[in-house]
Amino acid sequence: MKRFKKLVIVFCFIVLNTSFLACNNQTTERTTLPMTSDNSSETTTTETTSSTTSNTTTTETTTTETTTTENINVSFSEVRMVNDQAIQNELLEFDLIEDLENGSLSTQYNPYDYEEIKVVFEFTTPANKTIRQTAFWYRGYETINLIGEERNEEGFYTAGQEYIDWGDDSTSRYRVRINPNEVGTWDYQMQLIINGLVVQTLNNSFTVMSGEESLGYIMIDQTNKRNFIYSNEDKTYIPMGANFAWFRSTLGTYDYHNWFKYLNQENGNFARIWLSNWSLSIHKFSYTNFDSRQNILARIDMLMDFAKEYDVYIMLTLINHGQFSANTNPEWAENPYNKENGGMLDYPIQFFYNEEAKAHYKNELMYIISRYGYSEHIFAWELFNEVDWIDGYSGLVVTRWHDEMAQFIKENDPYKHLVSTSYKYTFGTPAFSYESLDFANFHSYAYGDSLYYDKLVGEMSSLWDQYQKPVFFGEIGIDWQSGSGTYSADYTGITIHQGLWGGMLSSAGGANQWWWDSWIEKYDLWDRFTGASTYALEIDVANKNYDLLQETEAVSVTGTNIKVIGYLLEDAIYGYLYNSRWNYWNREPSSVANVSVHIPLSNGEYTLYIYDTYSGLILEERTILVENEEFSLSDLTITTDYAFIVK
Repeated sequence: MKRFKKLVIVFCFIVLNTSFLACNNQTTERTTLPMTSDNSSETTTTETTSSTTSNTTTTETTTTETTTTENINVSFSEVRMVNDQAIQNELLEFDLIEDLENGSLSTQYNPYDYEEIKVVFEFTTPANKTIRQTAFWYRGYETINLIGEERNEEGFYTAGQEYIDWGDDSTSRYRVRINPNEVGTWDYQMQLIINGLVVQTLNNSFTVMSGEESLGYIMIDQTNKRNFIYSNEDKTYIPMGANFAWFRSTLGTYDYHNWFKYLNQENGNFARIWLSNWSLSIHKFSYTNFDSRQNILARIDMLMDFAKEYDVYIMLTLINHGQFSANTNPEWAENPYNKENGGMLDYPIQFFYNEEAKAHYKNELMYIISRYGYSEHIFAWELFNEVDWIDGYSGLVVTRWHDEMAQFIKENDPYKHLVSTSYKYTFGTPAFSYESLDFANFHSYAYGDSLYYDKLVGEMSSLWDQYQKPVFFGEIGIDWQSGSGTYSADYTGITIHQGLWGGMLSSAGGANQWWWDSWIEKYDLWDRFTGASTYALEIDVANKNYDLLQETEAVSVTGTNIKVIGYLLEDAIYGYLYNSRWNYWNREPSSVANVSVHIPLSNGEYTLYIYDTYSGLILEERTILVENEEFSLSDLTITTDYAFIVK
């Protein structure tokens, strides 16, 4: 999506009240500290607290092997567990405590340059599996809160200015994060690697206690190749949500709390979010040092917490097109890679083939993976937003870059998150042909004045045929220019409803609208997600082959302008009938009487469920007997749409 206004927001911050050192034998006096931030001036107002609890879970090193080399005099004295205890399927963190007698590594090396210095952990699980995770450079902080916080009775934030309290222990250090999925004794070896040489190793073990069961990470369903599936359970994941690309108010990250809470209430589960310069970009000021963005990095920590709390899966868009364009939503003049700002690039397109630029960006990818890769609620890493808007775009050069970066992520992400990208056009998107990109995610604003369902279903079919991998619309709309223009045309949100139902039953997920703040939120259209998102929870195609109703010759429908879409399995049907003349400019089409649908199905006893397409409620449930290997519904009257499940 192109942007037409750049929002300039000055804000302050915080985070959930979390003690990050496992050692609690301490008294903490808070003071007012200056905050390192982007281009805003902030101070931190703090309070006085104390704690005298004894800690018994700090990890102690049992074996230290140090290789000394000339001019290398840094080391760690301890690997310290941050959590009180290690719990299965919960974030587990360890801090590395420097031996400062040998000097601080941050004054001698760049901890954001993984070629120069990196700290690598190799964890061995009770089942003897290996997880290799890299530590990241971390500035400690206490909380992220809202000055002048106000909430309504439903728990939504209505006022406040976000700020971060760095606390007394705001020193920077290495931290490593994992998501332990096995109960029992884990072993690890830490290696400090400087300029390719292992200079220190630390070995130890810890015990993971039983926790709640987890669905796991999102993967590709390897049976049907069309859908997503959870790694820990035989269950389909269908993305149902919208774009929430950046926060829009002084609430900052708490905007996401509100949006995710709204989405969760309607059974939505997906959000697409940009790392943009006016929001969550890491390299806004520098591609070699992210110290000035540690406040942003802390904010993304809290974003992950909100995603887990409200069960929303994030497609994190790592770069937006304007950063590498002087023409379309231009930000190239401020880009640190630009030679005018001390970078190495004369032109934006060079970012995709200049070896120095690629090396620096891989360092950023390593940082992102190391800090946030633990999260099961990262749905996918999206390498670029609408990459073909960049200046000097070359399909060959850009496609090769995508393959290289996707492979780099897959080699370094221990949790194997999915990888994709996006283009401004629905067709002519060559990078999706590479195996390294797991699914194809399309954009289109050509849905104004069209038969919405027919166009959506037809395009999804063509794109699946082309790429043979999961496909869905990451962005879709009827007006690319504004939310107000979209509202003017579709003030009841019909296209939200149609995008979700049509996308869900013709592709891997609902089609995701763009104008989340100036259309969906502003006009309270959240309930348009309810019907389709509730129905999606009932779809069970995990590890199963199926046919699409709309592509099965043996399926027939009678009724003028009535069409059917959905999944046909050996022992189930997920079906949806729609009036193709129903659209945002024809909100109340004439009802069509005497509609019938005939679908092949194995003989036997089934349960038929009829759904309200807006509320998701079951309107009717009855036992049916299928004979002559055909399921039929007849004598229906359909004005807009009609949803059913047979299983």
